[in-house]
Amino acid sequence: MHRFLFTSAAACALITSQSALAQVDIDEIVVYTQKREQLLQDVPIAVTAYNDDQLERLGVQQFDDLADYVPGLEVQEQSPNNPGFVVRGITSDSGAANIEPRISVFQDGISVSRSRGSFVELFDASVEVAKGPQSTLFGRSALIGAINIVQNKPTYEFDAEIRAGYGNYDFQLFEGFVNIPLATDVAAFRGAFRYKKRDGYVENGLGGTDFNGVELAAFRGALRVDPTQNFRADIIFNFQRDNNSGIAFKSGTFIPSGGDIAPWAAADLNTFGGFENDESLGVERDVWGITGLLEWAVSDSVTINSITGYRDFDSLEIFDPDGFALPLFVFGENAEGDQFSQELRINFDNGGPFRGFIGASYFEEDGFQRVPLQFDERVVLGLLGGSLFSDQPGAPQPTPPLSNFENPFLKPVHTEEFTNFGETEAIDIFADVSFQVTERLELIAGARYSTEDKRTGFNAGLINGPSTITGGGLFLGGSVANNFNTVFVEDSFDGFTWRAVANYDVSDDLNVYFNYGRGRRPEVLGVENNAATVGINLEDFEVIEAETVNSYEVGVKSRFMDGALRIDAAGYYYDYTNFQSSVVNDIGVPQTINAGSADSIGAEAFILAEPAHWARLFATYAYNKGRFNDVDDQGNDQVFAGNQFRLSPDHSFSVGGSLIAETPHGVFSLTPTYVYRSKIFFDDNNDFRVNPRNGIEIQPTDFFQDEFQDGYGIADLRLRFDASDDRWSAEFFVENLFDKEYIIDAGNTGDTFGIPTFIAGAPRFFGGYLTVRY
Repeated sequence: MHRFLFTSAAACALITSQSALAQVDIDEIVVYTQKREQLLQDVPIAVTAYNDDQLERLGVQQFDDLADYVPGLEVQEQSPNNPGFVVRGITSDSGAANIEPRISVFQDGISVSRSRGSFVELFDASVEVAKGPQSTLFGRSALIGAINIVQNKPTYEFDAEIRAGYGNYDFQLFEGFVNIPLATDVAAFRGAFRYKKRDGYVENGLGGTDFNGVELAAFRGALRVDPTQNFRADIIFNFQRDNNSGIAFKSGTFIPSGGDIAPWAAADLNTFGGFENDESLGVERDVWGITGLLEWAVSDSVTINSITGYRDFDSLEIFDPDGFALPLFVFGENAEGDQFSQELRINFDNGGPFRGFIGASYFEEDGFQRVPLQFDERVVLGLLGGSLFSDQPGAPQPTPPLSNFENPFLKPVHTEEFTNFGETEAIDIFADVSFQVTERLELIAGARYSTEDKRTGFNAGLINGPSTITGGGLFLGGSVANNFNTVFVEDSFDGFTWRAVANYDVSDDLNVYFNYGRGRRPEVLGVENNAATVGINLEDFEVIEAETVNSYEVGVKSRFMDGALRIDAAGYYYDYTNFQSSVVNDIGVPQTINAGSADSIGAEAFILAEPAHWARLFATYAYNKGRFNDVDDQGNDQVFAGNQFRLSPDHSFSVGGSLIAETPHGVFSLTPTYVYRSKIFFDDNNDFRVNPRNGIEIQPTDFFQDEFQDGYGIADLRLRFDASDDRWSAEFFVENLFDKEYIIDAGNTGDTFGIPTFIAGAPRFFGGYLTVRY
């Protein structure tokens, strides 16, 4: 019903089908960001959207691919169980069940924002990315942006497609869809699937499966029923299963058996002691959900929409966080969650100066994150006592043999575990209205009121008795005496978010807008793992205040030369209060804190040019300078004063284009692209041992500032042929053409003990696809 077309310069530039050889008129670019169908030129929001055809032609199969072509979006994929979404410098990636996301991810109007269930494959679907606070339009967790997946719905014509791919690292892909009318203009079914596999690209130095491999299967079934002209119902079922090999957390301290300590060289990683019933390193995850969409056109001016959804995820990841061969640590994360949501919205538009919507929603969520961990007391004593090291901690050095640590009084296997629980019940009331003051001036105002009842729990305990070294646990402090008795606390919170917009059409080809918004990340009921107390006590819980942001944005959307040249740009300033971050406390456990105040200033732009019918060029650019302030709102020095936001480059850009050659048998297109990101840090602490601005100690165990990635660029190349009858196409691709070596993460659990680990980015991938359409 609503056709999502691209709004990104990259997407416009890279369309290469024969039907797209004609000039793409901006009047055809339609989005639905404001809950109504609009031309991109008229939407006063920085928004980027792609349909399924553009995603395929760009080689986008998952969110980290998408980020290359969306200015202001970064996505870190350690694993499908642990992704990090970054919009304009703000990261959302916590797996704790009691912590709210900052960035909303939606699938057909259903929030799938919980981190361990949010990373889903992009196939047979459109994607829309709205930047800036979007709480009014997209919900309570859209502090700084929202990503909306709009899956293709059944239509009343038969359609089908099969696509197969093969490449290096034994890459295999098989996907397709079939659309079947069941009753003329009354009922139809659409099924779509994807299977993808790729061997790991970091060699397992101890033998066995290589690391950073991928294997997944995803399926969707959708039923559409149109019993009357004014009523429509869509029922959608989604399922995805991931079974990936282990993530290569490679030590930056201990040289592996292969002799190369670089993150992309062979890694000696393992599990030991029958951990989690002898589970191997890797990720197992199931995500499924069912969605019901109802639309009733009550009259020509009033439409009622209902969105009902149930969703469930279950994931288990086993990883070696010390990054080398000795049985120092092995960790697991078992995260489970289920949710139910219901939204009812009434849209009004009679063609007059006023239009808008009002609605209410209910959201219920229940989940937990269980973290089992195991260590060899003999090696841990070597770590804590210093005998593990032959050089200064952090400096590359040989891995000592296990025989160096023989001690009959210490246990080779000690296991402990903690679990956090989160339950949320939320009710939202929201409204958004626009007023066409004159033919060229539009004013918009929207607000959302949210109320949440939260229940947070925590338990911890020892699996095989206290540690001989500590008399309790190593990571759990005094809480090990809890003996897995869950302690819960409850509280209720509420808050408002809003937006106010002015949009002015300078001419038919030039629009300018000003957008002010308030975003909110709800309060957190957190627990401090306190070594000074015994067990988990109610006084160990605290309320982390709601994180809020005031956003100010100005933008321009323009086209020239009858659409052959388009320039869109936006500038913004964000002011954050009660910025929620994480530190490692005095017993080595991550703890959510109120990091105080921060601000960021940025700008985004893209340019699309079509100098000839056979060439399209594009350029995108994003600048974001996000930093923590020196002092908080009470004038106190901040622990992260002056630090750069994690996973957030100050500068990023992409450039590329398509060269197109028509033949009697079809169309050839050659598409080179280049994506660049400047230096990033992987933690808000910027890997400082002591903050250089104010002398506050951040990480007493850190000896080197090495947990960052310098600026780098990646080049891709795609060559495609589309047959003139549009029945088949073939494509050859190379990703990371020059085999650039880089890292996607650093620090992690090992950093707590001065032995950080590093995760390598993907090397050169190449292969081909064959697509057949019916």
